[in-house]
Amino acid sequence: MEINNQPLREQPEFKGSHWRSPVRLFFIVAISIMVAEIAIMFLLELLPQAPPLIKSILDGVLLTVLLFPVLFFLVFKPLQIRTAELQQAGEFPGKRNGEQEGRIKAQDPFSRSPALNLFIVAISIMVAEITIMFLFELLPPLPSHAGHVADGLLLAVLISPVLYLFLLHPLRSHISALDQAEKSLRQQHEELKEKNRQLLAAQDELVRREKLALLGRVADTMGHELRNPLGVMNNAVYFLQAVLSEADETTREYLGIIKEEIADAERIISDLQDAVRTKPPRPDEIDMAEVIGQTLRKYDIPASITVKLDIPKTLSALRADPVHMHQVFRNLISNAVEAMPEGGTLDIRADETRHALRISIRDSGAGMTPEQQTRLFEPLFTTKARHIGLGLAVVKNLTRANSGSVEAESVPGRGSTFTVVLPSGSDVLEI
Repeated sequence: MEINNQPLREQPEFKGSHWRSPVRLFFIVAISIMVAEIAIMFLLELLPQAPPLIKSILDGVLLTVLLFPVLFFLVFKPLQIRTAELQQAGEFPGKRNGEQEGRIKAQDPFSRSPALNLFIVAISIMVAEITIMFLFELLPPLPSHAGHVADGLLLAVLISPVLYLFLLHPLRSHISALDQAEKSLRQQHEELKEKNRQLLAAQDELVRREKLALLGRVADTMGHELRNPLGVMNNAVYFLQAVLSEADETTREYLGIIKEEIADAERIISDLQDAVRTKPPRPDEIDMAEVIGQTLRKYDIPASITVKLDIPKTLSALRADPVHMHQVFRNLISNAVEAMPEGGTLDIRADETRHALRISIRDSGAGMTPEQQTRLFEPLFTTKARHIGLGLAVVKNLTRANSGSVEAESVPGRGSTFTVVLPSGSDVLEI
């Protein structure tokens, strides 16, 4: 089963928000028309000998030429960019089926031919200006400046209905369609992110189950094939230690090393089996302070590490499997010690509430990254060269078997804290 776990592309941030106000654009275009017309009238004063008809046509053409870039860059170009962004994201007309696109175009006339709308507006401006010029020819002459201002105002008034019908109203519809497309895109993006998250979670669970199945087969083989030879080797070492009790110190030292390595090999086999199939606990009443004390005495903690204990003597006894608890705290203490190769502080604390006993083991090591923390309790996950990644998986399984839980907190550069939570009081384990 192959699953594409590539991260989702981030949703684009859309640019060009000034087009969202059609009324603002309407007034900008109207004022631009008035200002351009007044400027053209002053410019035509430089051509006193030109016939009125030529002046009228020239006025309309110049006004159209001046305003077309304004209309293009204020209206058409931003909408082109906006529509292209949504098309690139896969949501707006151009990537829909024919029925959907036809419905959108019926509701959004501007999307059918925005250039045609702008062309109609530009031609209307030219025709309106030529009409005004001929109208002024029929009226009594006005002072020069007053005539120019009146021309600009009259043009803005005459062209306003055209701007509304071919610019403002279609633009509103187009913006509404764009907003709906953006809203739909964002919703689909969130749904896709959630589906992708669920798919990755299912993939992780599948991989985890495959690992556990493989570990189960390996554990059965190792338990059967290795325990017998290790037992024979352990008996042989015991015999040699008894026979060579008066041997030199070097011989006794090496026999001790062999025995320790055999114990380590047996522990790896036990961890491997516990990581996939935890034996049912045999609960007994235990003193948690005594369990932790015994675990610390059996573990060889380097002199460079300072151990701080804060375990109240008033802790209530609880029912749990003592063998499981020894292994849980041995693995956590071993993990904390290995996280401080240059030395540091091992802080072990315990506190009790009405329903739970919390034991925290904190180190002052390098800490873990968020990515490492998400995989802490996975079998075979390790960041250490000489480990196979079973210790924390065993901790989790054994703690759960005793109706408890384990939590982990870590900050890079500031160490890690593992907290074992076990039921106490009326919530004690009963089997």
